Amino acid sequence: MNVYCSKGHENPPDCRFCLHCGEKLDAANQGIQPGQTLGDRYLVVRQIGQGGFGRTYLAEDINRFRELCVLKEFSPQVQTAYVLKKAEELFQREATVLYKLQHPQIPRFRELFRSNFDGKEYLFLVQDYVEGQTYRSLLNERLQKGLRFTESEVIQLLLQILPVLEYIHSLGVIHRDISPDNLILRKPAQTHPYQGGTQGGYPYSEGTEEGLPVLIDFGGVKQVAAVVVSQYYQPNAAAVTPPATLLGKFGYAPPEQMQTGLVEPHSDLYALAATALVLLTGKQPSELIDDYTLAWKWRREINLSPTLGAVLDKMLSPVPQQRYQSARQVLQALNPSPATYPPTQPPATVPNPPTTATLAVAPSLPTSPPPHPPTPSPTW
Repeated sequence: MNVYCSKGHENPPDCRFCLHCGEKLDAANQGIQPGQTLGDRYLVVRQIGQGGFGRTYLAEDINRFRELCVLKEFSPQVQTAYVLKKAEELFQREATVLYKLQHPQIPRFRELFRSNFDGKEYLFLVQDYVEGQTYRSLLNERLQKGLRFTESEVIQLLLQILPVLEYIHSLGVIHRDISPDNLILRKPAQTHPYQGGTQGGYPYSEGTEEGLPVLIDFGGVKQVAAVVVSQYYQPNAAAVTPPATLLGKFGYAPPEQMQTGLVEPHSDLYALAATALVLLTGKQPSELIDDYTLAWKWRREINLSPTLGAVLDKMLSPVPQQRYQSARQVLQALNPSPATYPPTQPPATVPNPPTTATLAVAPSLPTSPPPHPPTPSPTW
């Protein structure tokens, strides 16, 4: 059976080091291997990522005709009854929040389950699988050809993802971790498996040949994991220092989020503007931020239209109160025709019009059927 490194690279079973990135391949690094079944339901296909609190796997849902899905694990280093119980409670709360998000540009949350594998307890969040490429991957491909994203492409991305932020913010949800890694351009051939429920079904509509961006990896899950870890380490505990927890990526998350952990809708707007500049310049935020003043110096890398430049500057203001406070304000500042705004949420099913309304616009009904010549009985 082939083995995978933490980055998802496939290697022959006898390899001690990853042939692609050189990572040491030992039992601790390999995680759950392909072919294993979790919870008598999810057949692991391969590992597709790794974060600070666990790995992410692509799996087949045996109970749903082997439909592909994503398993995000939380595997705490400290295996105690308290940690596992507290983690399950907090993850259940976070799962309730994720379950509310019913939007074609957000992977649908499926379930939360707990599993014991090789004597170790795991918690898994299960979500829909989105087939496509992250904007990080798309940018890397362009950089290899000496290309970057154009201004028109970035404006289109903003117009397509801002309504998604408006939708989640209306539900009191902050993403916390927007970056090119957490935006996926869905493959055009795939349709969104949006099914049933109160919305009455909402098929994914590509809108353009390239498809629409999908927002993944909400940071609230990372926050839950961080809370579990921080609550385990008590002040009077043994001299063990808890690992540093970074809620958000440096340069993408605004300064106040990195310092205090407090987030507002404008925190996501800051991260989205940083993402836009990375796509436009091909540079990392650390290369665009002044080391001394921490001000953004993107104009030395690229020339933009005055409108887009002013919008990005305001989204990236170091003073939270001086930023746009809502995604709708950014959409209005970009000044497209209102008709071009994508829908902020799935439209509800339109009910059948009431009978009285139908009669009000219908011609008067005769009191008796009009006479007509006899016709032969039809043959059914």
